[in-house]
Amino acid sequence: MSDIDLHDLSRVYGRAFAGCELVVPGVNRTYRLVGGGEVYYLRLYRPVGRSPAEVAFELRLLREARPTPGIDVARPIRPVDGADCVQVPFGGVGRTAGLFEALEGRSITNEPEDVALFGSALAKLHHALAGIDGGGARLLDPEALYAHAAMALTRIPGSEAARRAVDRCRAELLGDPAAHGLPSGHCHGDARLANAVVRDGAVGFFDFDDCGYGPYLLDLGTAAWHFTVGDPSRTGALVAALLNGYDRQRPLSRAERRVLPHYVKLAEVRALLFLAEFCTLADGLWPRVLDRATNLLERELTL
Repeated sequence: MSDIDLHDLSRVYGRAFAGCELVVPGVNRTYRLVGGGEVYYLRLYRPVGRSPAEVAFELRLLREARPTPGIDVARPIRPVDGADCVQVPFGGVGRTAGLFEALEGRSITNEPEDVALFGSALAKLHHALAGIDGGGARLLDPEALYAHAAMALTRIPGSEAARRAVDRCRAELLGDPAAHGLPSGHCHGDARLANAVVRDGAVGFFDFDDCGYGPYLLDLGTAAWHFTVGDPSRTGALVAALLNGYDRQRPLSRAERRVLPHYVKLAEVRALLFLAEFCTLADGLWPRVLDRATNLLERELTL
């Protein structure tokens, strides 16, 4: 049994939805819908932490992304009234929601060939999103993100060491001359292999919930962070494949390569921020999360 009123949703979108399945629970709920032989995804956005203008910007960004050989994005579908998004009743309150076309394809593997393809596609995505009107875009300012995370962690008992590590990383980033004036534009915001599929050699991106305007290294640092916290014996090869793939489409500057470790650490800090603001962790889990984060933030990363 679904917690979504399919009859009302069909009326709102002018489509006959016949089935609904929750595929991603949590603060942003995602449902797989079927109807008329087509597959769609419905995203119920978290009730706090994003303004209506930011959600509308995400949907506009995806509608206006330039068609580009080798990549695709999950395009949003307007309701019959032409609005950007809709309100869907859930848990007794209205949740802002968006409906998206499904991207068909296989998962991207943790193998260098696939990772290089992902890197090339990420550079193409940055180009496809460049120049779109940024009104309503969330600013992904590294200094502000560090400060926001440090403040959010004050609510977490036992986070003192992690907060000190966050402050040190912030000072190191701001004090590095190479970290200023980096190439910037619209970013995916959570660029990782799990948020993309590949079909016939083309990469399709979805889940732009964290999109915004900032240095392109935000996306590269996020992808590299996932490799850094994975199997350490494979980190070097996978990060190299990612950067080599990206370089094929937009060569990275010497400054970008130098400061990439700062942005890998920023990805860890952003993960802490999300957990502190929107998640309730099981008893005993926060100390493990904080210890892992502190260890990574205090390491000297060589990528």
